[in-house]
Amino acid sequence: MNLSISSKPEHDVHIRRDGRWAGAITSRPLPDDATLDDLSPTQRLVLADVWRGRAASERRVSESFTVVRDALVSLDAPRDLVDLATRAIDDEMRHAELSRMVASRCALQEIDHPPRLVLELPLHAGASERLRHILHVVGQCAFNETIASAFLEAAIAEATAPLARAALRELLSDEIDHARIGWALLASLDATTRAEVERWLPPMAIANLRMWRDAHRTYADDASLAAHGAPSVASVERALLLAFRDLILPGFAHLGMGTAKIAAWLEAGAPT
Repeated sequence: MNLSISSKPEHDVHIRRDGRWAGAITSRPLPDDATLDDLSPTQRLVLADVWRGRAASERRVSESFTVVRDALVSLDAPRDLVDLATRAIDDEMRHAELSRMVASRCALQEIDHPPRLVLELPLHAGASERLRHILHVVGQCAFNETIASAFLEAAIAEATAPLARAALRELLSDEIDHARIGWALLASLDATTRAEVERWLPPMAIANLRMWRDAHRTYADDASLAAHGAPSVASVERALLLAFRDLILPGFAHLGMGTAKIAAWLEAGAPT
């Protein structure tokens, strides 16, 4: 049995009518998913909790993109980056509602919005105001959103259930664009400023990996859960490390930024 939940928001989730999907949560209706009927009540509850937690996280990321947007304005960044960050605020609100909708389908009842998570920005003590703005954008976009893209690709690889695959693909379609904000900002900076940013990269790498590891060790591995969008710890760990090795480090290196310290940290097993 499946709940029939519209792709239009029924709650006050502040989705912009001029956003990417004109006020819709998804680009197309979410599919029915008979495979949910094969799950035990306990598995359904675990999945509902996973997706509800995802909704809370996405809501907090929306607030983080407000900081990113304001930072880009203060930096007098190119208008297209400001516009993309503004859209990202709305994108992440859609992600939160999409995740809540999936949680509701898993639970066979309407799930309330989760409590709002507190957004705690890194202090970057000792950095100038301008540099702090840059570091916020780099941390949220070049690091976090790039990692998110790799995580979602790993989750999709394990997901076989129609609902989970559709929802994860919707999330991924936005995260790739969000990551580009950070890389484009770095590319627009002069070499002296990129050198200032470079020394902050190792601690930012460690902080981001710690956050992602902690967020995805809240449930026991179960192939049935992975099929519905809750990938195994091992696959998440592989995706996180591959994001650094195959995406993040090459991105910094392409911009002439040193990556030796982060590479050595990865070789040591990326302890956090």
